[in-house]
Amino acid sequence: MIKVDIVNEVSRIADITKVKAEVAVDAVFEAMRLSMQRGERIELRGFGVFQVKPRKRGIGRNPRTGKDLQNIGG
Repeated sequence: MIKVDIVNEVSRIADITKVKAEVAVDAVFEAMRLSMQRGERIELRGFGVFQVKPRKRGIGRNPRTGKDLQNIGG
């Protein structure tokens, strides 16, 4: 499912226009994004938990060229 599918479902379930549904979905995603930027944990009971977890930095490799890529993660 992609964003447009979510917008369509919200529009259908809430019986609102797709434009209004998209505004609502965008607002929810933006609120979640800002919350996670502040390091807050988002818990939606019965759905899931969203939390930013730091990852250790490592060296990655471009699979096409084999070239090392610095500062992957973190």
